[in-house]
Amino acid sequence: MLKFNLSHLAALADAQLIGSDLTIEKVSSNSKDCALALFVALKGERFDGHDFIDQAIEAGAIAIVSQKKLDNCKVPYILCKDSLRAYGLCGLLVRQSYTGNLCSITGSCGKTTVKEMTAAILSTQGKTLYTQANFNNDVGVPLTLLRLDNSYKYAVIEQGASHMHDIARTCEFTQSKLALINNVGIAHVEGFGSKFNVYKGKSEILDAVFKNDGIGIVPADSEYFNNWQQDYAKEFKAGKLLSFGYAQNADIKLSNVTANAQTLSFDLSYLEKSVHIQLDTLGKHNALNAAAAAALALQQGFSLEQIKEGLEHNYKGIGQRLNIVRTKPFILIDDAYNASFNAVEAAIETLSSFNGFKVLIFADMLELGSEAVESHKAIGKLCDNNIDLLLCYGPLSIYAQQSTQVASKHFNLKADLLKYVHDLVLTHQNVVILVKGSHSMGLTEVVTYLQNI
Repeated sequence: MLKFNLSHLAALADAQLIGSDLTIEKVSSNSKDCALALFVALKGERFDGHDFIDQAIEAGAIAIVSQKKLDNCKVPYILCKDSLRAYGLCGLLVRQSYTGNLCSITGSCGKTTVKEMTAAILSTQGKTLYTQANFNNDVGVPLTLLRLDNSYKYAVIEQGASHMHDIARTCEFTQSKLALINNVGIAHVEGFGSKFNVYKGKSEILDAVFKNDGIGIVPADSEYFNNWQQDYAKEFKAGKLLSFGYAQNADIKLSNVTANAQTLSFDLSYLEKSVHIQLDTLGKHNALNAAAAAALALQQGFSLEQIKEGLEHNYKGIGQRLNIVRTKPFILIDDAYNASFNAVEAAIETLSSFNGFKVLIFADMLELGSEAVESHKAIGKLCDNNIDLLLCYGPLSIYAQQSTQVASKHFNLKADLLKYVHDLVLTHQNVVILVKGSHSMGLTEVVTYLQNI
């Protein structure tokens, strides 16, 4: 981590430093891992870090950030109004001392894949820091920034959102001059309030990057592409709003996509040049993810040949995202990590590319608000002519089961679903099962069960 002074944090947070100034070389919100660190007392729904300040000091914390006044504190502390924002500002202080290239990624789905693909490319030319797992919220983004030091030539920061202003908050800390929106889909509509608000919320990353006189990249095939061109007409005219995708007017153009049960291949074109790429990964939609990653790399000086090398040799896929975890006597595809409408649509398209008896185990897509019922009905219709059997779990998934024309069953109990699938794989030949649902629906349990039949 790059160092900063406690007094600088206090000034930035408009807070009071009580005690002497210190140089900070480690920041932690974990009272069990804060030796020689600044301990930031975060307050969540089910915990309050202020209850662990004494333990943090006993564990070796050299300073504290607190929203509460502390009596007889043994170490210097910053008294602030919002310790979560102060935590983010710690990340900003580190970011301000970072001299490498930093880019940001957001989107309704696929952003973690784009992040991993981008890192696979960038790491061919230098040490690269990137968001671990999906730590992309107002705790995860600072956590990533706090890992920065100038041994990293590149940094890739994933920024998620479930409400308006979520991205704006984390943009204050990332200070990116290069940012990409992977897509705007039907996800977190409940938190955003409407589908159009999802567009506005994701576009907060463009507001921030253009404020920094940077470059923004958006999907040319999106229904909101014209909105971006109009809302950011000045930047578009100046060549600072770029695009990727299948569209003829895309700056980074994708074509000749071929996807099957083993590989994905496609062509990428940029400035009259083209390259053919083949990946050992599933899903036609991952070609768009690769094009997004390529767009970010191109704006950092990479050639198409270097992009091809990075993707083909370094990208290994991501667990629980269209990951084949069993091949005999049936094929099991784990895509149970999470589920937005667009991600389920892509999963169905991928499953349809397999030969055999195709089964989708589908659980509720959550946080869709007013779009919930119609979105689940639409999933049922997407199953028509693409799969052989739809097995649904959860109260919302019943709308998918009711709207599809393929064979289907709905289960209220996970145990009943497991028993049915157990009997199914014993009686059918060439079964291919894909598991997809929102994370809190607990389909990881289904995957684990099927792995061990």
